Amino acid sequence: MSDSTYPYIGGWLGVDDVQRGFAAKRPTLAQTAPDLIGDEADGKPILVYKALKDVLGAYPSYPAQQIGDCVSFGHGHGLDMLQCIEIALGAPMDFRETSTEFIYGTSREVAGILGRGDGSYGSAAVEAMTKIGVVSREMVPDGAYSGTRAKSWGRYGAPADLKQKAAEFKLGSTAQVTTWAELVAALKNGYPVTVSSGQGFTMTRDAAGFCSARGVWGHCMVIGGVRFDRPGACILQSWGPDQPAGPLALDQPSFSFWADRATIEGMLAQGDSWALAKAPEFAARALPEHWSYHQAA
Repeated sequence: MSDSTYPYIGGWLGVDDVQRGFAAKRPTLAQTAPDLIGDEADGKPILVYKALKDVLGAYPSYPAQQIGDCVSFGHGHGLDMLQCIEIALGAPMDFRETSTEFIYGTSREVAGILGRGDGSYGSAAVEAMTKIGVVSREMVPDGAYSGTRAKSWGRYGAPADLKQKAAEFKLGSTAQVTTWAELVAALKNGYPVTVSSGQGFTMTRDAAGFCSARGVWGHCMVIGGVRFDRPGACILQSWGPDQPAGPLALDQPSFSFWADRATIEGMLAQGDSWALAKAPEFAARALPEHWSYHQAA
């Protein structure tokens, strides 16, 4: 994060030859699943973040990141959301919170950037999740989030025994999301989207739950909803359970904010945002009605 007015930690390393190399291996959602790109004319919000509450009973109280490992938080929280979506849609599986430190270490390993310093790339994270795999917190001794562990695994790599276990739990597929239409298509079919960019925001939500674009962050988060009355997307962040501050809307998590469509489009255009799927292919599927309809409290 390069704007000193923000007392928060980022960790996205931006777009360079390493990032582009991984991104070039993976098609966009429009290329891999063109039939999903369609009409948003019904105007109903798409709120897949509600799967977290449906399955867990409440939105998770994630801790704040302690080092520059936001890429692992964005992708780990995205995988948690994907698990809840799959369970809500009937998959015979149990929820297991994802170890962000493992994603952090393995993403840096595949990117060839183990060593001093913090940070990673979204494209490296999805490479690691699909090629090496993931592990849950319960598979890690004293598995609660530890910035010290993340720092160590980001410098020396994740333990070999955990990488062997992770091979059984690989992410099924990913697709790059570069446009609003692709974002809507991903969420409409139950696929969360991680978003890495340099776009910063204010840290107080307005009456509709939106934060305004301001400044520069090198940051990765995850998108869990879109709305069309005031076109925008709901972004879940990694700075603790109550950031940003301000009013909430559409039953959004307390650690989220809405951002206007034009801002979201600029973030996606930076080229490091990813739809996550459990299966090898992205398929059309119907979501619960209450994820697209919300009666204001």
